[in-house]
Amino acid sequence: MFWLILIPFILVSILMTFVILLQEPKQSGLGGLDGGGGGGMDFGTTGGTSGGLRRTTTYLAIIWGLLALALQVVPR
Repeated sequence: MFWLILIPFILVSILMTFVILLQEPKQSGLGGLDGGGGGGMDFGTTGGTSGGLRRTTTYLAIIWGLLALALQVVPR
């Protein structure tokens, strides 16, 4: 039973890492402080592809957490 939970746990971990790396950063570090770069910071952008990636990341994180708890409960 342990292996039936461990294998999906590893797959979800890899997939979640890939999805997180696909996301664009919210801010560009200190490069956005100079004021030139067109339009300033936009805090309200959550649509498009980034919204789907955020939702996918949330679902994968929930599944990952549940699998991690299951790994602790199931005897080896």
